[in-house]
Amino acid sequence: TNGEVATVHRIVEYSHHLVPDIDRIFNSSYYWGVMDRFEAEQLLDGKPEGTFLLRDSAQTEYLFSVSFRRYQRTLHARIEQGNHRFSFDIHDQSVYSAPTISKLIEKYKDPARCLFFEPQLTFPLHRKHVFKLQELCRGVIVSCTTYMGVSSLRLPPKLKQYIRQYHYTVPVRTVNLQE
Repeated sequence: TNGEVATVHRIVEYSHHLVPDIDRIFNSSYYWGVMDRFEAEQLLDGKPEGTFLLRDSAQTEYLFSVSFRRYQRTLHARIEQGNHRFSFDIHDQSVYSAPTISKLIEKYKDPARCLFFEPQLTFPLHRKHVFKLQELCRGVIVSCTTYMGVSSLRLPPKLKQYIRQYHYTVPVRTVNLQE
């Protein structure tokens, strides 16, 4: 009232969810795990158009990225999540989204169905190493429970944190507070 502007604070409540089909991702030969874009570029250098790999995203707000060959170079695309769906552009309703990352990748396998600006994921670059047993077990556990369900598992806290690593958040409620 005295010409002062009220400060608005916003509190956003989120629900946490484990990535669906994480066990399938870990068992896919095209999933390489932790890798930065430069390592991906070295691996894909000289490979045919449509060769791709899935890797953990280096950016914390994204879980996964695909690196792929298109137009005689290696390109990278982050996989976004929104409303329990995965897409290369979750904010554009016209861009395909899928309930799982595996189904998203499957959609982009046919080069005849890929538009010029979309990832072409035709030929998987097969991983040469196996994941640790601990990582594979995490995939199986995650496929059998929920984010909240991990709390009731009779496991040490550090192991529960490890199991919850591959999760995403969904805004549930926003509350505006004025001073």
